[in-house]
Order: sequence, then C-alpha cells, then structure tokens
Amino acid sequence: MKKLNLSAFAAIAVMSFVILNGCIKNTPIEPAKPVSYVSVMNIALKAPAVELLFNGEKVTPPINPGAYFTRFSSIEPGIRNVVFKKASSDSVVAELPPGQLYDSSSFYTVLLYDNPSGGALGARIKEAFPAADATKTHIRFFQLSADMPHVDLSVDNTKLFLDRTPADNISNPSLNLFQAYAPGSYTLKATVAGTDSVIATTSFNDLVAGGIYTIFLRGVKGGSAATGFAVEVLRATN
Repeated sequence: MKKLNLSAFAAIAVMSFVILNGCIKNTPIEPAKPVSYVSVMNIALKAPAVELLFNGEKVTPPINPGAYFTRFSSIEPGIRNVVFKKASSDSVVAELPPGQLYDSSSFYTVLLYDNPSGGALGARIKEAFPAADATKTHIRFFQLSADMPHVDLSVDNTKLFLDRTPADNISNPSLNLFQAYAPGSYTLKATVAGTDSVIATTSFNDLVAGGIYTIFLRGVKGGSAATGFAVEVLRATN
C-alpha cells in the first residue's frame, strides 16, 4: 500500500474541502419531503391472505392472517382509497371509506379484523401518541377476537381493561388512546369478562419506560397454533 506523508495528506484535505465547499455553495439543498406513516395489522384470522391496495395500486406483498408490521413505514401524504384484496386475486375482502386523507407527519394504523357477523372489516386508526415520559410506559388493549364477546385483560393480578368486546376500539375511538403504567415485566392475561376463566396469557419482559405498546387478543375457537387464542404485544416504532 502506498503511504502518504503528512504534508501530502494535508494538501489533499485542503483541496477536498475547497471542492466540497464549492459544491455546497452551488448546489441548493432541498428540504425534506413531507411524509405520512402507516402500519398494517391483519388480524382477520378467518379471512385469506390479503394484499393492500392504495388507489388501486398494490403496496404490500401478501399479508397472512395474524401478520402485522412491526414498525411504521413512510408514504407520500395525500388522499387514499384503501382496499384489502385476496392475495393473487381481484376479490375484495374489505375496504375503507374512500377519500381518507393521510396527512403529513401523522401516524395511522390500518386494521383488518374478523366481523362477528361474518366476513372481515377494515378500519383506519389515526394515532395520538402520548408525550414522551422517561418514567412511564404507555399501553392500550385491542380485543380482536370475534369469537370472544366479552373480555377482561389483567396486567399481573390487576384487571386493567374491563368487558371489552370485538373491535370496540373502532366504534369507540377513545379506546385507541394509551394510558400510562409503571414499566416492568408482567404477565398479561385475557379472561372471560367478570370471571377468572383464562382465554390466553403471556409473559412480557420489556414494557420499558418511554415505550408505547398495543396489547391485543387474537384467535378463533378451535384454531391452530397460528390462529388460536393468544395475547400479543406490539411496540410502536418507525
């Protein structure tokens, strides 16, 4: 390897700075383009795998029942007509109200879930994340099992979310808000509302200070390991 002495290196460094400085002066710096942020949850376990379409254009590969994004993805802001179609098909599984605006610097969760009356439904949640708090974790609970009409969720031995019904957060948007809780490791347990009859339970060791989490129940009666009852935890991140 050819070595440079210090004087030669200094001369090259000065020349590089002059060239770079000239480029900076002559090249306008474009401001960052505004973006929206979107996450997708397919918790319609009785429906087939789906593809998501924005304004008629496929924007995801097939999303299997029970699958969801682990982080928010950026998209160009604007009006979107959002449709879930059966993977590799033109068959519509569910669609959202047309003409919804995805605003800049805003976060949205697009949700597909089982309708207790049959079929699947789609919905959009505009997220309202809490202010950062280095001493608290923030949690909410979605009841996304169409086969369980009334559910309580306990954090350790404290019943924190009571008598939740399938996808009640869609008709009652206040249930999409997060509440502050002490950080720590917990057992999360879904039970039949008003009883100690356990539907599903999980231990979660990472409700960290400053974290924002969606806890949700999913599952169908008689389901497999992939579609049976389970409590899952999703941390908001982008």
